[in-house]
Amino acid sequence: MKRASILFSLLLASILPASAADRLEQWYNLMPKDTVGVIAIKNTPELLTDWDKSSYAKFMQDNEAKRWMAPMRKDGDAPWDKFFKDTYGSGMYDTLKDYPGALVSYLVVGDITQFDKNPPNVSLCEIAGKQKEIEAHKLAEVEAKKKENADVKLRTEDIGGVSVQIAALSEAADAPWILAWAVVGDVMIEANTHALMEYMIGALKNNAGDPPGAAREHLSRIGQVTNGGGDMLLYFNGVRLLELGEQAFAAAEAKKKADGKANPGMGLDFKPKMIMDMLGAQELQAFALTAELTDTQSRMDVTILHPLKPTGLLSLMRGSGNEVTLPAFIPAGILTASVSRMDFGTVYDGLLGMIGKLGPMSMMITMQIPQLEGQLGFKIREDLFGSLADEVIQVQDGNGTKESQVMGFKIKDADKLGGALEGLKRYVGAGFGAFEESDYLGFNINTLKTTQTTNAATEVAYCNTGKYLLISVGGQDTLKKVLGRIKDPSGPSVWDNPHVQNLLSLVPKNYSGVGVADAGRLMNTIATAAATLESKTGAKAKAAAKKKGPGKKALSPEATVASAAGGWFDASARPSNETFERYFGSLLSTSYSHPDAIQIHYLTTPVEAK
Repeated sequence: MKRASILFSLLLASILPASAADRLEQWYNLMPKDTVGVIAIKNTPELLTDWDKSSYAKFMQDNEAKRWMAPMRKDGDAPWDKFFKDTYGSGMYDTLKDYPGALVSYLVVGDITQFDKNPPNVSLCEIAGKQKEIEAHKLAEVEAKKKENADVKLRTEDIGGVSVQIAALSEAADAPWILAWAVVGDVMIEANTHALMEYMIGALKNNAGDPPGAAREHLSRIGQVTNGGGDMLLYFNGVRLLELGEQAFAAAEAKKKADGKANPGMGLDFKPKMIMDMLGAQELQAFALTAELTDTQSRMDVTILHPLKPTGLLSLMRGSGNEVTLPAFIPAGILTASVSRMDFGTVYDGLLGMIGKLGPMSMMITMQIPQLEGQLGFKIREDLFGSLADEVIQVQDGNGTKESQVMGFKIKDADKLGGALEGLKRYVGAGFGAFEESDYLGFNINTLKTTQTTNAATEVAYCNTGKYLLISVGGQDTLKKVLGRIKDPSGPSVWDNPHVQNLLSLVPKNYSGVGVADAGRLMNTIATAAATLESKTGAKAKAAAKKKGPGKKALSPEATVASAAGGWFDASARPSNETFERYFGSLLSTSYSHPDAIQIHYLTTPVEAK
């Protein structure tokens, strides 16, 4: 969406939060039909206060952080402040200070063709005592639009007995709107179509709108799952998006037939709708991101609503139990660690069930399985997955330039697993490569040596400890740390960290998965990786810039990201691990499998607030 309006202001402000839900609840009841997405903030002043107290704001004021981020302010302003000044006449923070209460914006799309540069949307905001200041921002936005297009005209029109300011591409009554605003009581309406402006004026006057639909029910359920919905909400209506997606596929199929490009009847013809049905796209009823910041903690929740007993991809995201044992052999000091409940037999059955939805064509896939099992020498479901319990661990460590990770699977039947692993070794040795055995602290490590050249970053190895099957990707440093702690469990594990213990005490119990990350190190690792990527692609970017003529190639996505990172941050002035840790501490994530929803809960507290 290319609209510099309250909608975009909300997007940029969504990293901040607040409180006071009554007004939003009233506005949710006025939601237009065909609403596809919602962005909402409960209370802007409280949002800004919480932001000022948050570890993120404090980090950005740290002298080390200022030196690191100096390149993004080389012209005096941060990019977001420059955008706001160019559009509204003042920086982001100063602009938002003029909003005295709640904000909400609805993306309302009735037809797939409306997804253009300025799709229909309508926003509401409280203006009590701030009407003059907020209208000044709107007028500044109109002036900014005039600089982009001299044809933009501002006029006044009466709609439903209310005076509406309209910025359009001409003074003609039917000219497309760019933006328009009106005031009803202590609420400002902003919309970019006559229909939405007229609808919302009537809805506010009568305190009644379109009959509540699925989106309203979704927001109520999301509030229940997240214990209030947080101070900021970003919501997408999966039901409506699926309908629009089906419209797009139907239009593409009709065009294909009209152009004479339809499948002539020979070979496979996988229709998009068939694939969507197979994956269970219709089960993704809603997706929401909610957030809340205070001076003591930062919380974010990802919520996915679905029907009871889903059978598509969402079923594979649900844990197999809500009691998780924290493995003591995960060492302290690593970058990230997690443990979750997942039954691989159920996952396998679910995948076959999805493939079965393809009808007769599914046989072309399923009939290959017995042939593969014959070559492997074991049954995939019974011998491999059947030998594993439903406990999965993940451990990752590194510094941004050298990474390694370990996945671990608790063993239920050691004999079955041993036979399956031997069969796998024989199968790989028949043409792909061979496993090279080595010993570490009495544990047998099998490292895959393929016929193709590999490097340490893609090296794969496994170790069967008798209780866990550990699979290592990358260097084996992390694997050896885990094996070392299995051998000698003395000393603290990652879960014994006082900061992690505090986080565990704050989250709701009955989770199906839990993970912890050293948030300070993680941010430092990301910064290091970005700097490394920038240095590796810098020479290529310069060469591409010098190259002229039709043979000139665009920068790769990696080079583009690296270039942006290099333009915003000074790699030589990266803050220390201690500085990152002081403000961000550890990040805990927990996942929950509700009967009708999947919830992922993120929580972090700065070390100083422990």
